[in-house]
Amino acid sequence: YDTGAKTGDETGERKMESTGLDVVFIGDSITEQRQGTAHGEHVDDYVSIKEVFDKTFTKDKGGDFDGIAMGIAGDTSPNVLWRLLNGESPFGLEPKVWWVHVGINDLSVKGCSEEVTLLGILRVVEEIQNKSPDAKIVINSILPVRRNEEGLLEHIGKNHEDQALRKKELNMMDSSLSPKRMHADLWPSIVSINEELSKFASKHKGIKFFNADEVFVEERDDAKYLKVDLMDDAVHPN
Repeated sequence: YDTGAKTGDETGERKMESTGLDVVFIGDSITEQRQGTAHGEHVDDYVSIKEVFDKTFTKDKGGDFDGIAMGIAGDTSPNVLWRLLNGESPFGLEPKVWWVHVGINDLSVKGCSEEVTLLGILRVVEEIQNKSPDAKIVINSILPVRRNEEGLLEHIGKNHEDQALRKKELNMMDSSLSPKRMHADLWPSIVSINEELSKFASKHKGIKFFNADEVFVEERDDAKYLKVDLMDDAVHPN
């Protein structure tokens, strides 16, 4: 009868098999790009992204840390959770930091509400905590989505409300835009979810929130804008 108990030698041996990774990034296509792939297939346009990633997160290539990017294009929070529950967090995968970046596909492609999207992200965080209670978890904010050439996200001041409303109406009528909620202005939902994620992180030990707006968003006199020079398309950073 095997009680499942391990001797000290066995435990030590299994610890020796640990990957020794500093950080694991898990998420959707934005994360997968860092491996230079989309759906597991090599993408020439992503080579430079992988090179930048490796310079920081591959010690053999001069990086300060060792990390891997476990992203799959198109994944939602339930997809990431399924992966964690079905072998993508095996014994030995014990990074110091888990970096979670998921949610935009829940909102846009699947048309989920803010509440459902938020709960999905937090369920992923909960599962990582269950499997790696000693690791730190960083929740990356959902990135802004580009909806127009200039990268306009949000007008500032009442004198701009009519213009903002008209632009939103034009977006709604544009048949070339993607289905589901991709036709809508997602920025208010993104802001709301990110605020709740930040609050959650502030109340839980070992969890941090990374606000990527500090990198991707700039505030001008009239409005907040996405820095379009940092984006390859509406969703993916370059």
